[in-house]
Amino acid sequence: MKKIIVSVAVLTALLATSCDEERLEIQQKSASNTADFYKTDEDAQSARTAMYGTYQTQIAGNEGIWNAYLMGLNYSSDDVFAAGGGITDHADFRIVNEFRYDASSNPIGTLYNHIYKSIYSANLIIDNFGGDKADSQIKKRIVAEAKVMRAWAHMLAAIVYKQPPIIDHCITDEIPLNADSQADILKFCIKDCDDAMPDLEERKGANDKEGAWYATKGFAQFVAGKAALFLGDMDKVISEIKPLVESPNYALVPGKDFRNLFHVEGDGCSEKIFEFNFTANTALGGSWGEDSRGRGRWMVQSVLNWRKDDIVGGTANIKRISCVGWGGGSINQDFAHKMLDNDGDSYRRKATFITSEEFFYDEELCPWGDDFTEKGNKANNTRAFKEMDKNRGINNNDGSFARSDVMEVKMLMHPNDAGTDVGSDCNNTNFCLARLAEAYLIYAEACIKNGQNAEALKYINKIQERAGSKTISSEATMQVLMDEKQYELWFEGCRWNDIVRWGIAKECYDKVLDNIPYQYDEFWWPSNSKGEPATPKKIKDKDKDGKEIEKVIPVDTDGKTELPINGRPHKLYYQVRHPLHEAKVYSPFVEGKHEYWPLPQSVLDVNPSMHQVGGWQ
Repeated sequence: MKKIIVSVAVLTALLATSCDEERLEIQQKSASNTADFYKTDEDAQSARTAMYGTYQTQIAGNEGIWNAYLMGLNYSSDDVFAAGGGITDHADFRIVNEFRYDASSNPIGTLYNHIYKSIYSANLIIDNFGGDKADSQIKKRIVAEAKVMRAWAHMLAAIVYKQPPIIDHCITDEIPLNADSQADILKFCIKDCDDAMPDLEERKGANDKEGAWYATKGFAQFVAGKAALFLGDMDKVISEIKPLVESPNYALVPGKDFRNLFHVEGDGCSEKIFEFNFTANTALGGSWGEDSRGRGRWMVQSVLNWRKDDIVGGTANIKRISCVGWGGGSINQDFAHKMLDNDGDSYRRKATFITSEEFFYDEELCPWGDDFTEKGNKANNTRAFKEMDKNRGINNNDGSFARSDVMEVKMLMHPNDAGTDVGSDCNNTNFCLARLAEAYLIYAEACIKNGQNAEALKYINKIQERAGSKTISSEATMQVLMDEKQYELWFEGCRWNDIVRWGIAKECYDKVLDNIPYQYDEFWWPSNSKGEPATPKKIKDKDKDGKEIEKVIPVDTDGKTELPINGRPHKLYYQVRHPLHEAKVYSPFVEGKHEYWPLPQSVLDVNPSMHQVGGWQ
């Protein structure tokens, strides 16, 4: 294993931008003499606060309208479409969904920089308070927390970039080099966690909210176990994760609360192992300032919420949506229907996506404006009224891009998630990196691969029963495990790296790449006699003032028979098209290359000692 020590000049180039000293709120090595700072327990506490603040802004924060971690990991999955207004919308991150990126692409460099800025903030603590300088239990614990946070960041770097550097010190004169292998990085992560555990605190019971907001022994076990999973060491996975899944300090929330896991109601709940805690601060500036963006997931929710342009009355017409949406990360319809067949009307399924029937007619899951009176009381509308209601539905004659006959809801921002001081587009829901359900599934996979199928089934069943799924497995197989992990953890940053690790990435991507659904509502744009979207036809008409206008109407396959709008009840349907081929920008998944992102070209340009690996060489 190569131990890397980073010079100031190389570190600055490596990170592309300097550390945000205002947010760190401590004297940086490059700015002042550290002899006056890194001394007392109070100094260590301040450095700890600075480290978590750095991780929060770098990993949970965002660049403009994007979050590099959230979008990077999830838009790279085969069960997520980078939706929006078309193939040119959200271009920075849709390229990872379509394998149209290279080493110079924005998300490639952005996430890399964020990871290594975070590692730097951990190394400041380890270098200045570790070893012989750890002369108090407080300092030992804080150094241990920094090691776990450093391990998590290195693990992320390894599973995204394969062989980036191991950075285990700050600021001397050596130049970063690629790690010898991905395995070396993962072993480094496991060692950091194991070394840290004796000095870490345990969470103080399942109701200890604050115990989910810093690196505890449980989080160290999670990181070490997950790193061991990607290393392929199943014995190590079991030894690390078994104490965690058996700990009384954590518990799955009840099925009825599954939805809350992704909203403010679930912050710090019994299932959270580690999350970044966001607390609105009314003393800080307005909704557009950097201070506001730093303490909430600003604008990312606008990207993910349903597209207002395609919804009659906009997203404000739907009372469980709190901000204007651009319709970014939609759910793949084939996966959604597979989950519907498996789960039925489970808590988990309804918290992940809703059906056409629920979207239009279920007032609990998707209340529309007309479902309430002007005074805010329930209108008690009949089904017949809702079916022909002109104040609801999807109204896009060209089809809503990359959307189907279901609507994802898991990561949508609800009204309670918005902090009143930061505006309706800033989500103050905590940002979760690890929850118990994932630990259960990591443990179950290791048990299956070690022949402990009965033990694996016990934890798979716990997940299924909590979900309220209609399918409770009678045996534990890898296929059951892989399916269950996809159902449970959709859009939680796991799928891309899992299908790479399982060796099924190409077959998964080949099924979905450039097979894009376009969504219609039967009420606003009916299907023709073949069940396809009606053909648009332009006709001459007159407006209410008698002025001649051009009007688009739907006609049947003969090009003549008009299909009346408003003649059918609201119902979602879709047509699969191939817009990338049509635009001649199609880029297939290349095995041996696209399993990992390349190292950023900006890093290689300033450090010729590093090199690309795999198919990016």
